[in-house]
Amino acid sequence: MMRRSEIKRGTSQLKRSPMTRSREKKGPGLAQRIADSLGRAINHAHSEPSVFRSRQHRQNVAALPCVYCGLEKNSQAAHLNLSALGKGLGLKVSDALTIPLCCTRLGQIGCHVRLDSSGQYDKATSEALQLTWMHKTRNTLTALGHWPEQAEADMIHVVGAYLKRAA
Repeated sequence: MMRRSEIKRGTSQLKRSPMTRSREKKGPGLAQRIADSLGRAINHAHSEPSVFRSRQHRQNVAALPCVYCGLEKNSQAAHLNLSALGKGLGLKVSDALTIPLCCTRLGQIGCHVRLDSSGQYDKATSEALQLTWMHKTRNTLTALGHWPEQAEADMIHVVGAYLKRAA
């Protein structure tokens, strides 16, 4: 009877399975090479985001106590959930439109989850609360000297247009 040799752990035989792809940078594909040779290649470049994005601003917002319940040191920067302000499936509004809401903790649902997915508020109440919380957050950060000019520009542009439509 013939015995198979066993593969031992830690050997080079187990390091890379045949189905995994290598992480090597690959060159342009066939269509790109043809476009290059014909002088029709498009230079794809990432554009600047159309709305304000700032990790530092989100961290400043998250450092504040929860705007709803007042819980400290447990907040997250929550983007407003108003489709009229640009929120959609897979889209987040500007980072200027973030508010501090507490996250879920052991045994208690956080205010962030309540706002996002609980259906606790009707649409009109939710809109009013979110806009009130946004202005409170803006005033607090302005008093601390942490409200960026780009955030103010986005706030005026987005919320101003929303308020004009609502009037």
